[in-house]
Amino acid sequence: MARPKLADGEKGNYNVSRKEKAKRSLKRSISHQRRERDRLQTKAKNRTGKKKEAEKALDILENGGLLREEVLENLPVTVKEALDEGLDIAFRPNDGPQTEFLASPEKEVLYGGAAGGGKSYAMLMDLLRYADNQNHRALLLRRTLPELTELIDKSKQIYPKAFPRARFKESTKTWEFPSGATALFSYVDKDDDVYRYQGHSFTWIGIDELGHYPTPYVWNYLRSRLRTIDPKIQTYMRASSNPGGSGGWWVKRMFIDPEPPTKPFWATDIETGKVLKYGRTHQKANQPLFQRKFIPARLTDNPHLALDGEYEAMLLSLPEVERKRLLSGDWDVAEGAAFAEFEPEAHVITPFEIPSWWERFKGVDYGYAAESCCLWAAVDPEDKTIIIYRELYQKVLREMRWPIK
Repeated sequence: MARPKLADGEKGNYNVSRKEKAKRSLKRSISHQRRERDRLQTKAKNRTGKKKEAEKALDILENGGLLREEVLENLPVTVKEALDEGLDIAFRPNDGPQTEFLASPEKEVLYGGAAGGGKSYAMLMDLLRYADNQNHRALLLRRTLPELTELIDKSKQIYPKAFPRARFKESTKTWEFPSGATALFSYVDKDDDVYRYQGHSFTWIGIDELGHYPTPYVWNYLRSRLRTIDPKIQTYMRASSNPGGSGGWWVKRMFIDPEPPTKPFWATDIETGKVLKYGRTHQKANQPLFQRKFIPARLTDNPHLALDGEYEAMLLSLPEVERKRLLSGDWDVAEGAAFAEFEPEAHVITPFEIPSWWERFKGVDYGYAAESCCLWAAVDPEDKTIIIYRELYQKVLREMRWPIK
């Protein structure tokens, strides 16, 4: 008897014994049971994992601590709803610049501008980036002891809520967190005071009101204290500042002048403007070192102070220069300036090539206590407008080199 022709891919079993059929059926049954077992185990494992994540999150919420973004994303809906219903949250950043500051990945970030924007609170919270890591060592500085006391008082309002078992040692001005992480609150008045930290290492360094330092020496030296061997920790330097002050000139050069606000840029030398790079012998030779960013602060960013208008009224009552600095966050206005009404939007024009036949001249102001200055100007022949097209400021007079053109 001829065998029937099979379609492509079709398997025939007309010549298979009942014993073989039973064997194949048993194999299929066992295979199905195994797949079902694996499916149920995976499902149970996922449920267990989610349960553990939920228990972990709830434990943090009940006992205090930081909930990271990846933990929040994996929380059950019921836990997220409980969060939204307003559990006792120690701190929630204001939308806008304060949130951006706390989320910034750049090595050095300045949060500066108008008064009342929530800068000090943001500094206190940024310090906690790795407070759950035993290798985290933070250093937060002010210029004077009274200013430091204000920061400590604010930290005592927040940290015990976030970490109930955190303890502050008055003798050393140090916070100790349950993980073993520490945060030292200290002050540096003179440049030489930074040598107190020689031999120390920190994973996070912050200075509140950076413009109070007349030179960048303290900031630059402390950068040498920033290091870690823990691959889970990224090191950061953070600062806040209002415009003006004895160090406003160098803070502006370092953070404000290189790029528009909120735009990251490679760190530059404030004297030459050149990008800082690794040395020739380094494996990253000639590559940029790290990035900086400036985030502007405004009073309107802080609804806790801006809504009733009372604090704004106090700032509006200040003299013009201080009002522009503290209310508008203006970094261009200077104390005793001949043109206090200067506004970049009104007085800075789009660059263009100056005709060679226009009259040009330059003026020099030899500074002694302050910087020396040289300005290059051209005169528009149509309306006699004077256009400043180049400027040079130099702290040490003997090192000045005047360009020929």
